[in-house]
Amino acid sequence: MQAADPRIADPRIGDVRWPGAMVAVEIVDPTTGAPDAATTKAVASAAHAAGLIVLTCGSHGNVLRLLPPLAIPGLLLDEALDVLAEVIASTR
Repeated sequence: MQAADPRIADPRIGDVRWPGAMVAVEIVDPTTGAPDAATTKAVASAAHAAGLIVLTCGSHGNVLRLLPPLAIPGLLLDEALDVLAEVIASTR
């Protein structure tokens, strides 16, 4: 499943899952669909450097986990998604 939000639409995003407030973004190799732990680690490091905390998880270490507070203001959430989109784009 490709991400519906055009700010983070990227062929390396294999799936986006959101059980409640927790969001998981699966990073895969766009040609094979195989888990891509190296890109996931690079995205997480770049996000941290940009002031956005994301965790890595998953059996293959290829999932970014976002845990925003339930009371996060919409503008702050939009800002965080913009930072994530920029970071993902910069790790190509």
